[in-house]
Amino acid sequence: MNQTNNTPESLIQRITWLNRYHTQDKVDLFNAFRESFGPKVAEVFEQVEAEKAHREWSNIAIQTGKNSIEDLISLLWEPLRAKGFEFTYEIKPDGVQFKCTKCPIYDLAIEINATEWLYHHTCCSDPHIVEGFNPKIGLRRTKTLMQGADCCDHFYFIKE
Repeated sequence: MNQTNNTPESLIQRITWLNRYHTQDKVDLFNAFRESFGPKVAEVFEQVEAEKAHREWSNIAIQTGKNSIEDLISLLWEPLRAKGFEFTYEIKPDGVQFKCTKCPIYDLAIEINATEWLYHHTCCSDPHIVEGFNPKIGLRRTKTLMQGADCCDHFYFIKE
């Protein structure tokens, strides 16, 4: 009888492989659409992801009843540590400055040659996450790992 290895490590490896395969499949579709329809495809993909992020984070704020910058950090950023993200943040008088130096999404993008697509898919959703979570919170970001910088520099602040 053939027994499947169902250890937590084995399951994690299978999920990781499936995620990589699924992401590669999306990248292939993106590239095919871009080849057929031109560079505007990136804008369409970005818009779809923006609307999804806004909707999801608006629902999170409604369901949790929480929507401060501290809540966003707790709900968005802190769970990312367990997924391999490395970052620091500093509370400043006018907001909270993040410096993310390790991103598994970026690592995957490098591995499968998909930084452009994952930038449009993931990084461009960040302002829409914030807007959906609380329209009174602003996000300023000047650089991303996905675009070749040494870090992602998210700065969250209360709009005036």
